[in-house]
Amino acid sequence: MPLNQEQLYQALVGRGAITVQQFEQVVKTREAQEIGIGETLVAHGVISEQQYGQLLAWWYKVPYFDFGKEKVDLDVLDFVPEVFAREHKIIPVQKTDDSIVVVTNEPLELPLRSLLEKYLRKKVSFVFSTKRNILNHFFLFQRDPKKVIDKILQHQPGRNEIDTSAIDVVDALIGFAFQTGASDIHFEPEETRSVVRFRTDGLLHDIVDLPKEIHEAVILRLKVIACLPTDEHLKAQDGKIFYKTTWSNSVDIRLSIIPTTHAEKAVLRLMADNNRSFSLNDLGLQTEDFRKISSVIHQPWGMLLITGPTGSGKSTSLYSILKILNERDVNITSIEDPVEYDMEGVNQIQVNEKTGLTFAKGLRSIVRQDPDIIMVGEIRDQETAEISLNAAMTGHLLLSTFHTNDAATAFPRLVDMGLENYLVASTVNAIVAQRLVRHVCMNCIQSKFLTKTEEVLINELPMVKDELLRISGKKELSEIRFFAGKGCHICCETGYKGRVGIFEILVVDDQIREAIITKQPAEKIKEIAVKNGMTTMLNDGLQKAVVGLTTADEVLKASRNGF
Repeated sequence: MPLNQEQLYQALVGRGAITVQQFEQVVKTREAQEIGIGETLVAHGVISEQQYGQLLAWWYKVPYFDFGKEKVDLDVLDFVPEVFAREHKIIPVQKTDDSIVVVTNEPLELPLRSLLEKYLRKKVSFVFSTKRNILNHFFLFQRDPKKVIDKILQHQPGRNEIDTSAIDVVDALIGFAFQTGASDIHFEPEETRSVVRFRTDGLLHDIVDLPKEIHEAVILRLKVIACLPTDEHLKAQDGKIFYKTTWSNSVDIRLSIIPTTHAEKAVLRLMADNNRSFSLNDLGLQTEDFRKISSVIHQPWGMLLITGPTGSGKSTSLYSILKILNERDVNITSIEDPVEYDMEGVNQIQVNEKTGLTFAKGLRSIVRQDPDIIMVGEIRDQETAEISLNAAMTGHLLLSTFHTNDAATAFPRLVDMGLENYLVASTVNAIVAQRLVRHVCMNCIQSKFLTKTEEVLINELPMVKDELLRISGKKELSEIRFFAGKGCHICCETGYKGRVGIFEILVVDDQIREAIITKQPAEKIKEIAVKNGMTTMLNDGLQKAVVGLTTADEVLKASRNGF
């Protein structure tokens, strides 16, 4: 049985992991009632997932299993059916001659232990990990999708069999994408075949080839489940699919179909429940940056902007902040294009250009809805910027995204859009600039030193070189030890699994306000911010490379994108 409130209090407060005040503040939240006190503490960044797991393991008096550091014996996964493992939230991870080590979040569940021992005919030893960690590692059960698809298509089918095969192919590919954390599935028609590709950790990977006739049936199947016209082949079509996997996980899918010279191409954007944790703690914020964000978002009014290019995780950061602010005593309203995730307790409005519901018009109406907190999906034009600024000036906390390369550049950009510099200075509380870099696979991580080519490249970037030497405390680049993934089954031989954010958080203080009012250039504003304690994205990325969260190569790629 999960720990009750009193037991959690003893495990967390009694051990000095958190304060009484922190515990009591979280207990009162809506989120704690919905997902649990411990999970809410993690989501709010009061305690890390690892600390929380270790404390519960101590309470249960069993070892803590850290998926990021301990090896998983992939052969032992075959000992327990995946359906059973998912139902009971367990993962077998290691074996000896006479025992099996099983990860669970309920290590005192004796009937389950007895059932497993009878089934496996071996002694079962339970180790602990949090429910969330277990759910996030069911991808370990994944199988080679090529073999699965080949098995579906092994017979030369007739028309009816083609339709049935298409259903099975779609189910298999969505299920595999869900397990591996892919964000998109591409069905790309060529002259004699169709190539299926997944976007994982920001990059596209070839997964499997489909026969041309199966591709056409797959497109038909996607149209049917998205309720799109099946007889239209010459126009672009967009739809939504509400899908449930074999394990009853919900997956919201945005479908886009366009005609090409060979056939119709389909792209599916997956927005799955297992990606909706929206915890600031997961984003990769350093302790001091996390403190800055927490302070800014609890101010009663003003504007917080998150900047970065498309695909840099801006929306995820916004939702993470909204999740913290989402309480019963506040009215939160958002206007988005599109609404990416449904969030209970938040009034979400979808932009609709056809009906004239633009960001600006929607925002004018929202202000009359007595909101406390407003989220604008993106500030794209002067009208939206002006209304957002006025809303933030008149007692509302306004959150939005913006497109600039770094935090300091946002201020002159807002002024260039026609906003008065003194209003920008007095209303904007903070700017968060961010990028996403790939996370080193912790299953195959190994240390490494820079190659001669990498040293030459870094020597051509004096700012990068100076930061690296300062952070590492070394005198030469050749002395700095980095980390990289060797490539394994878990990371599909890429050496990376997941992504982590790199940030710079510019909090507006009196010196920054003075620089904005006197129309100082972005470089001067950035110089003041760094002097006053801002960690730049470059610095944040290099720190994460030195400790093994990402690689120097990933940070260098991000640095070539504008910071």
